[in-house]
Formats: sequence, structure tokens, C-alpha cells
Amino acid sequence: MMGRNDKYSHIDDFTAFGFLVNAMNGGGDRGASFPRSDAEDLSRGLRFLPGEVTVARRRGERVDFVQNCRHSCCWYWQFPDGSRTYYWERWDYEQIAAENRIKLTVNEYGSKVGEPGPCPHCGNVHTKGGRVSAEGVGR
Repeated sequence: MMGRNDKYSHIDDFTAFGFLVNAMNGGGDRGASFPRSDAEDLSRGLRFLPGEVTVARRRGERVDFVQNCRHSCCWYWQFPDGSRTYYWERWDYEQIAAENRIKLTVNEYGSKVGEPGPCPHCGNVHTKGGRVSAEGVGR
């Protein structure tokens, strides 16, 4: 039995299930129903993975997850063609706007919307998530 402070204590049940499913299917990414790289990403504290990441990994493409800032809105997956898909968490999006002293508006659904501005820590301008072409990276 593992204790609360062992090296796997941060892994939740879903992530552990992902590692198990991957191992039962031979491991790796190519052709896997649950790519090992997806399970590794989830073990870093992500709450979801974009479908396009999983599909690319199943095709055997190397898709790297990059966490170079404390804000999860600045985290992204780098595809072989140089494009990126940015992770997005509402809390970080709103926190970036607050740190930039930008007031977001509330839409008819009660969600805060608007341009939060660049990340005050790393300068990332893609703080609204989504896919960015290789040409748009860094802008």
C-alpha cells in the first residue's frame, strides 16, 4: 500500500486509469486508445487535453507539452509543424486580466469575456486558449 507522501500521491484515479489502459494496450502513443503522453500530461495536473493532441499522438506525431509559466493559460502543446494549442483555465484567464488591471465584461450567459492582455509573468499574448499557427506563435 502506498502512503500519502509517496512519489505517486499527486496522481488522481483518472490518470492512473490512463496509465493502466495504456500499459494494457502495449504502451506508447501510436495507435493507443489512451496515449502514454496524454497520461503523462494529466499527471502534471491538467484537467483536460484537447482532442487534436490525442489524435495527433495516436497518428505517431510527437506533440510536446510545454509549461514555461505559472499560469496554465500560457501552457501549450507544440505540434511538429510549429503550431501550438494553448491550454485554457478560466481562473488563470481572469487572474491575468486582474493583474493587467483590465475589467472583463460579463456576457448574457454570466461568463466573463474580453481581452485579458498578455501574461504579466512571461509575456504570452495567447491567453485566450486555442490553436495558433506556426506563423502566429510569438505574436
